[in-house]
Amino acid sequence: MGIINRGKLSGWLDISQSVSGVVLAIFLWTHLILVSSILLGAEAMTWVAKTMELSFLTADGHGYPWVVTIIAMIIAVIALVHVLVAAHKMPLNLRQQKALKQQLNVVNHGDTRLWVWQAATGVVIFLLLPVHLWLIGAAPETIGPYGSADRIWQQGVWLLYLPLLLCVELHAAIGVYRVAVKWGAARDLNSRNRLKKIKSIISVVFILVGIASLLAFLPYANAL
Repeated sequence: MGIINRGKLSGWLDISQSVSGVVLAIFLWTHLILVSSILLGAEAMTWVAKTMELSFLTADGHGYPWVVTIIAMIIAVIALVHVLVAAHKMPLNLRQQKALKQQLNVVNHGDTRLWVWQAATGVVIFLLLPVHLWLIGAAPETIGPYGSADRIWQQGVWLLYLPLLLCVELHAAIGVYRVAVKWGAARDLNSRNRLKKIKSIISVVFILVGIASLLAFLPYANAL
């Protein structure tokens, strides 16, 4: 019975990790698309920000900035669940890390190396994401072309956002790839290599969009 229960627990942990990871990846890409509205100008981003605050439900159009805070809190909870369920697969002690290193030296397995990259970027995200969520959740009314520009460039938060952008995009793309392989997408596409190409394209596109969006805030920062 103990073996069966451990097997069920491991299965539930795997499902929880996959579901929470996919939810976070979808949110990440949606979030980046919304932020990239700055590429279309100040009015476009202001409209997106106000819509997220449900401004259309208020007579004065001010909206409810606290909605963004609630969203940030929900994402924080989902991310925490994801970290906790993913931790059972991490090489947390020296013996496990040594065994993993030996395996990588003996067997050059591409998917294992992707998992190592995912684990490494996950650690960085674990350290940086709470800061990002706090900055956004604590001052949702500042989200917009000028408020965000001030935070990113005048306050130097780009030093946080740039590594976070790189890590979350790599982590999310690898994670969705691994979930897709687990659920048979590689068979449907006839090749893991094809799925890896799709993963790489997604990573490159969203990283470029993210960097372009950061740079697009610079003129608004200079105008302050």
